[in-house]
Amino acid sequence: MPTPLDVARRALAPAPVDGTYRVRYIQGIRCSRMHPHTRLVALTLASYAGPNGTIADADQPGLLGLVEATGLTAGRVAVQLRALEGRGWIRPVRGARYEVAHLALALPQYRADQLRR
Repeated sequence: MPTPLDVARRALAPAPVDGTYRVRYIQGIRCSRMHPHTRLVALTLASYAGPNGTIADADQPGLLGLVEATGLTAGRVAVQLRALEGRGWIRPVRGARYEVAHLALALPQYRADQLRR
């Protein structure tokens, strides 16, 4: 099972063309050993995404939307978003601050040299 450090070292995978990106993302998050709050934020973001992992401009929840949807504090959601971004599970499409950033799902991918360890 990968550790958080393993996940953080992975490169972002290109989006599959078959429309299963969101499904793969959800499976990966559910199988991860991330903190429950991190998984909650990740799965909540996935509920806003389309099959290809993008979140439409009109559907971007923003920090306050994630606070409302998860029941976590704004500070806690921001910490979880930083963790997800650092581990390669989300990527900002526009904006640097989570209050206004537009996010997309991302799939970390093992490199062949990491699998042999």
